[in-house]
Amino acid sequence: MSDRVLVALPDGRWLALSREAFEAALAAGSEAMAVSVPCSVAQAHEPLLDAEQAASQLGVTARWLEDSARAGIVPHHKLGRFIRFRASDVATHFAVAGAAPPTDTQSVTPFRRLSRQ
Repeated sequence: MSDRVLVALPDGRWLALSREAFEAALAAGSEAMAVSVPCSVAQAHEPLLDAEQAASQLGVTARWLEDSARAGIVPHHKLGRFIRFRASDVATHFAVAGAAPPTDTQSVTPFRRLSRQ
C-alpha cells in the first residue's frame, strides 16, 4: 500500500500528500471550522433589528445609526429601501475600531456633506 493520499482538486488535477501532511491539514482545517462555525450559526439566529431597536440596545440615536449606515461607517443590511442591523455587528464594529459609540449630539451628516464638496 502507498503512504500517499490523493486529493482531487476542483480543476481536475490531483494532489498527492504524505499521510502525515494530510492528517495535519485535516486537523488544522477542523480546528479552523470549529472556531468559525459558532459565530456564523449565532449570527444566523440573531434577528435583524430596525434602527429604533438597534439604537436602543446600543445607546445611540436611531438617526445617527441610519446616517452612519448610509455613510458606510456602521455595518448594516439593506433590504430594499429598509436598513436593518445586527446589534452584535455594530457593537463589534465599535470595539474593533476602538471608538466609543457617539453621544446624541454627534452626527455623521456634517461629515458626509464635507466629503462631497
